[in-house]
Amino acid sequence: CGRPAAIMAWRSALSKSLQELRVHICQTGEASAGAREFLLSNYAEIKKANPGFPVLVRECAGTEAKLIARYDYGVEKAVSIQGSSSSAVATKLQDLIKHGDTLPKSA
Repeated sequence: CGRPAAIMAWRSALSKSLQELRVHICQTGEASAGAREFLLSNYAEIKKANPGFPVLVRECAGTEAKLIARYDYGVEKAVSIQGSSSSAVATKLQDLIKHGDTLPKSA
């Protein structure tokens, strides 16, 4: 239905690899425009594929746009998405998911 299966596959892998995703953005800053576009385009589908998975969007004027993934055992990894396009944000999120696949899992 419009989107290739490979693009949608990472959305369902999110809750298998991460415990939580935080997205920090500026509500109006140009450097956060791609992150805002990514959220507008993908948030509903992410939540539909992972209804109990916490996706926390934190908006603050002047903040650096970034993705912060929390994995099992409290391990966190943050990546800057400052100035990134919506597709670049998706790629960076997929990289965080792949990183989570390499980490030990709690029971």
